[in-house]
Amino acid sequence: MSVLAAPPYASTRVTTEWSPRGWAIYLGWIAIVLDGSALNLALPTIARQLDVPTGEMSWVVDAYTLPLASLLLLGGSLGDRVGAEKLFRIGAVGFAAASVACALSPSLGLLIASRCAQGVCAALLLPMVLALVGKSFTDPQHRSGAVNLLTLFGGAAMAAGPLFGGLLTDSIGWRGVFWLTAPIAIAGAWLVGSAGSPEATQVKQRVDVAGQIAGTTGLVALVSGLIETGNGTASPLAWVLLGAGLGLLATFVSLERRSDAPMMPLQVFRSPGFSAAVAGGFAFQFGAYGLQFFLAVHLQTAWGVSASAGGLLLASFAIGTVLASVVVNPHLMRSGTRSMILVGTAVAATGMLALLGATGVERAWLLVSAEFIIGVGTGIYSTALNKTASTALGAKDAGLASGIYNTARQVGQSVGIAVLGALAGARGIREAFPVAIVLVICCTAGIAAVELFRRPTAQR
Repeated sequence: MSVLAAPPYASTRVTTEWSPRGWAIYLGWIAIVLDGSALNLALPTIARQLDVPTGEMSWVVDAYTLPLASLLLLGGSLGDRVGAEKLFRIGAVGFAAASVACALSPSLGLLIASRCAQGVCAALLLPMVLALVGKSFTDPQHRSGAVNLLTLFGGAAMAAGPLFGGLLTDSIGWRGVFWLTAPIAIAGAWLVGSAGSPEATQVKQRVDVAGQIAGTTGLVALVSGLIETGNGTASPLAWVLLGAGLGLLATFVSLERRSDAPMMPLQVFRSPGFSAAVAGGFAFQFGAYGLQFFLAVHLQTAWGVSASAGGLLLASFAIGTVLASVVVNPHLMRSGTRSMILVGTAVAATGMLALLGATGVERAWLLVSAEFIIGVGTGIYSTALNKTASTALGAKDAGLASGIYNTARQVGQSVGIAVLGALAGARGIREAFPVAIVLVICCTAGIAAVELFRRPTAQR
């Protein structure tokens, strides 16, 4: 990714991966990952205490992921205008303040509004986490070390999230999940300026306001319509939202095609490798993370386990992902990303098929094993998708490729949570379980099918 390339200026002081500035970057990343992985286990408790239907709990997650997905590209361009370090501070402090507002929310409406504010701030913070790696570490060895630590801490946060989320929910309550991330984000904001590295002067480009508005409102309307169907049958409001969302997204495509400075240049999709990676990223987040959301609700609602027990049962997914990244992938990378995608999707699909047999708490061992296998598989093929997305367009457009790819991933997560949440609301969580698993298997099979039938352009 271009954000990891050497910056066009040199600091008078070498920043190492263990410096305070490095820790600021890691803490910003940890706060975002923890927020996403810890909250799922608190959702059934939030639903009970705020007296809302389980189907509507999708909003607690999507109110965060939607603005994050919609504003990632804008956040990256704002960093060029105001400076990566300054925007990192704004995003981190805003994220912490919104986390506190979530913890203090007395109603579902205020909680959703606070989650939306969290998502907006995360859209400012996340691109700057990556940008500051490239701007801060001028030495290639220290930069590589920082990237490895970012992966390590992200995996650890993903693994610890369900455990912390469950334990906090069962001990001090669901509000503790939001108190967890606030001090981490504040610490990152405090540490980020400690190295004193200068900001590079950037050319201020025009912001694609019309495209941003059409894309954002289209996504919000579409996902809102999907969530609305979770109340049972699709209401007139659901159909209106779905229609408006599709129309606005079509308008977005039209605007991007005619714009002189589009936020998402459509010509990048002429690259078969990049298009396949973007589609794969969408399907990956839809299936893998939509499934974790569904299982977190399913275990507490259908199995009757506590939030902390649910966290323990789901932790094997993250453990498998980390194991694949650290142990398996260094060996598989020699065979190329195509092989990694096919092997990873096959392993993940095997785990999902095994998950169909986890029909009750007496088969918890099977759920843990299946989640571990799914984690290993997704850890393999998601790494290959990341590499493909970051290299398919070449070094010149690697930053743009990364922004579009990560946007597609976040949109996939939002849509996946909305669809699986609506499925649970319409059919009941227990009856929806096998249907949800089959749907996620189809996503994984689709990633493999695209790779199988796409002609490789070069050894990757």
